[in-house]
Amino acid sequence: MTDYYEMPPYRPPTEAYSLLIRVTRNCPWNKCEFCSMYKGTKFELRPVEEVKDDIRAMQKVADAISDWAWENGHGDKMGMLARANDIHWLNEGVVKNVFLADSNSVIIKSKDLAEIVGFIYETFPTVERVTSYARAKTLVKKSPEDLKMLREAGLTRLHLGLETGDDELLLYVQKGATAEEMILGGRKAIEAGFELSADVMPGLGGRERWEQHALGTARVLNGINPHFIRLRTFGVIPGTPLYEKYDRGEFTTQSVEGLLMEVRTLVDALDVSSEFVVSDHVAYHYMWGADGKLPQDKKRMLESIDDMLESVHVKAKQ
Repeated sequence: MTDYYEMPPYRPPTEAYSLLIRVTRNCPWNKCEFCSMYKGTKFELRPVEEVKDDIRAMQKVADAISDWAWENGHGDKMGMLARANDIHWLNEGVVKNVFLADSNSVIIKSKDLAEIVGFIYETFPTVERVTSYARAKTLVKKSPEDLKMLREAGLTRLHLGLETGDDELLLYVQKGATAEEMILGGRKAIEAGFELSADVMPGLGGRERWEQHALGTARVLNGINPHFIRLRTFGVIPGTPLYEKYDRGEFTTQSVEGLLMEVRTLVDALDVSSEFVVSDHVAYHYMWGADGKLPQDKKRMLESIDDMLESVHVKAKQ
């Protein structure tokens, strides 16, 4: 056994201090026109035993840091020592959170994924949460029994890349799922016992489709009622098909005022009991203060967005 293990190239912002375990390589869909990740790569399923070898190697690294810390009188500073060695998943000296990469690990055979998840808990008994990305289409195809098996194995939270709930826009950006499939997949995950975090992409409709984007997304979120709604603001990325449309003048990016209006329209139309999160990444600074628990914080959240809009208007007049 070596101390080498693969690291995935991407992870959600909320998994910054999670142990990242690469179960698959790259993306099985890889056609979203707004996305630059995994382009030019081939999707691969990693053998279960290969993934287990990575987990054993991670345990070896954790044990080495722990042994050195205690032998040198720094047993109470393991987290600091780990961070100093770029081992952020030992942030508190133990492994608590795990993220299964890459883009859609639940696509593998459910019994294989359940075996991997079980081995994680066996190797790191301090683990409290295991999460993964999941495509709506994959969740739709999984049987309720398979999803319950994964939940019982210890997979606790799924990140669903909703982006938008508008069918026209879903087709325009080649997301590979319909609004109804988003609802069905999300509901199946929740019914199986998972926490569900739905990612929404303000700005994806540009100035041409912003209102239908906001209202369609609210309709889908109302149909799912996820535990978390997280904003992941869109930006045109050179080299992507959507950037080419932007370069040709077929797509116009939103202004800050437009983004605020879009999110306000979304929040106003929501009828959910979700945590609405925008402040978990520095890229969304224009919206900080709009976080809240729905429905009880809706009034305060809308007032906060209105204040931001007023501030934008004042700056525009100066």
